[in-house]
Amino acid sequence: MANKNWYKLTFQIESDSEEIIIWKLNELGIFSFSFEYLIKTDNKKEVNIWLPIEEWDESSISDFEQIISKLLNINDSKNQFFDWSIIKEEDWLTSWKKYWGPELIGNHFLILPCWINSDDKFKDKKIIKIDPGAAFGTGSHPSTYLCLEKMENISFSKKRVLDIGSGSGILSIAARLLGAKEVYAVDNDYLAINSTNSNFQLNFGNSKSLKTYLGSFNEIIFKYQFKKFDFVLCNILAEVIKEMIPNIYHCLRNDAEVVFSGILNSQKDEIIKILIQNNLKLLDISSKKDWTCISAQKGS
Repeated sequence: MANKNWYKLTFQIESDSEEIIIWKLNELGIFSFSFEYLIKTDNKKEVNIWLPIEEWDESSISDFEQIISKLLNINDSKNQFFDWSIIKEEDWLTSWKKYWGPELIGNHFLILPCWINSDDKFKDKKIIKIDPGAAFGTGSHPSTYLCLEKMENISFSKKRVLDIGSGSGILSIAARLLGAKEVYAVDNDYLAINSTNSNFQLNFGNSKSLKTYLGSFNEIIFKYQFKKFDFVLCNILAEVIKEMIPNIYHCLRNDAEVVFSGILNSQKDEIIKILIQNNLKLLDISSKKDWTCISAQKGS
């Protein structure tokens, strides 16, 4: 099998633009990116994005540049804002990994890239080992961070958990580490399902307590008759969450809880309104930077 080549796109942003860039990349289905502080200044960051060459032609590249330029109000008539380069698969793997290190989240979790050995100082942490192949998140995104912070204060012992939009499987793994009896993971991307499965096995040596489902949540729920979950975890974009809330309600047993993340602060009120309309009681709201995490409960 021939090695895949990649475009590496680099450009600089003001630090306070990081969250809107993350939101847009997630909306576009782009998950291979990093942010690096520039030594010369504290208020600028370098954005690095990796894109598979076989999926990006001149037209899609031009469209992407226009999207980012509009987002940042950049007028780049001389085409000097974006720096494109081509790197080979093996170079891409090396360049990607150098941006990752252990990530402490909340009071109990440590996200650990699988190529790094755990330090003794972290022996009291719940370690989540991740090898996402640079396709999905490592927990550093504020929405994932907020979810994990919320989860560590919930008792998952012997519970049945549904993870919607599982990605690299971080929340599924966290639920199992916290004592969940069964974890059901749903994603509409086969790469995400593969990543969830492989990372689950990486952490537990098997996937006996994990069931994965490929497809749209609103289709999967009816096909497999999902019902009576104790917890639902949903870390995706707000526009998608809005459409799922009625069906999520029907997945929950009475008094069960749901945690929503991936919501921008500006979208919070609309999500809360839809929750109330669907008889889900608001329990808690937390925020980090421009992102909000909402937990709610189905009444008896």
